[in-house]
Amino acid sequence: MFTHTFVSKQTSLFLGLFLLAFLLITPKFADAATCSFTRDLQLGVVGEDVRCLQQYLNSNGYVITTSGGGSVGNETTEFKSLTQAAIIRWQQANNISPAAGYFGARSRAVYNSLVSGGAPTPTVPVSTGNTTATNGSLLAQVVELKAALAAALANKGSNTNTSNTVTGEVSNARDSMRDALDLLEEAEEEVEDNEDADDIEDAEDSLRDARSDFYAGLAAYLDEDYSDAEDFFADAEDNANDAIEYAGGSSDNSDAADLIDEVEDAIDDAELEIEEADEAGEATSDAEDYLDEAKDVLDEAETAYDDGDYEEALDLAEEAEDLVNDALDAIGDSGDDVEDYLDEVQDDLDNAWDDVDAAIDDGDDVGDAEEYLEEAEDLLDEAQDYLDDGDDNEAEDLIDEASDLINDALDEL
Repeated sequence: MFTHTFVSKQTSLFLGLFLLAFLLITPKFADAATCSFTRDLQLGVVGEDVRCLQQYLNSNGYVITTSGGGSVGNETTEFKSLTQAAIIRWQQANNISPAAGYFGARSRAVYNSLVSGGAPTPTVPVSTGNTTATNGSLLAQVVELKAALAAALANKGSNTNTSNTVTGEVSNARDSMRDALDLLEEAEEEVEDNEDADDIEDAEDSLRDARSDFYAGLAAYLDEDYSDAEDFFADAEDNANDAIEYAGGSSDNSDAADLIDEVEDAIDDAELEIEEADEAGEATSDAEDYLDEAKDVLDEAETAYDDGDYEEALDLAEEAEDLVNDALDAIGDSGDDVEDYLDEVQDDLDNAWDDVDAAIDDGDDVGDAEEYLEEAEDLLDEAQDYLDDGDDNEAEDLIDEASDLINDALDEL
């Protein structure tokens, strides 16, 4: 049943994070003595077989830790989280699935094949239901591990050694990893909460694909193939989005992407409508201003989306959508508004002339003020002609120029 699959695979998800949180350079050592395993090993188990397993892992490049208990020469009898993390790396390297850090029958079979000189046979993923953890506790551990991962990556990135400097490519891969993880967590919750959805089987399939892509991204990241890692994480996001939608939900990621596309189409349609209105002699100046503002805000939304800030992208896309509607509402506004604007600037011009005349009477230097005002006067006359012809847009542009010239004249006084 999916409930068991969900729990175990979600377990795999947060255990997989251990792999990242404890990334270490893993040198090769000489092979340890062959161990004899007669039971399953997992978190909390204590025994000499655990020590032997730790020695094997440390000797074959899957270093448990570089210092303290579990390090080379200091192996212990206790199966704890670092041992589990090393087993996960070993399981992934040997195509054992699920790579959950549980050393059971499949892992023992592969181990025996390896130490006897054979090649392990890739296994088929199987869901297990032997975990007693609740979904809520698993999600809580995901949050904790995400914090541990962030700290580990930050520490690695702050290393002053040039060889460890985080490049843009590495940083992008890490950002993609975090985005994919956030969306996977959201998809896990959505699918769990909507088991009765009509398309729940499609949701489960998409979620499995998302997990698979995420783990492939982890493998690529470990191989330092950061470009491929970023691609895999992007695929994980796409499949997680599909899972959310099939389960009847939606994410900020998909909502923002959809709305950005819709607003782009709305802007194209609005441009045509405004162009047709302009050709018909309707006032479109305000509409054009609103549409230009909508384009700028949509550009900001796309930038936020590319940066992974989906909530901000969604807010900006909604703002751009409102501006497009304002632009459409403003078509035809304003022969009267432009006339009022012309009258207002004409009054400014008259007052400016009075100021210039007063300055001249006082013997003050008025510089180029008179020339500015004469040019403004000509522009206002021209604007009136355009208004009479019904071209409000051109008239408004000329009035704007005249207003600027009046201000220039006043600055000369």
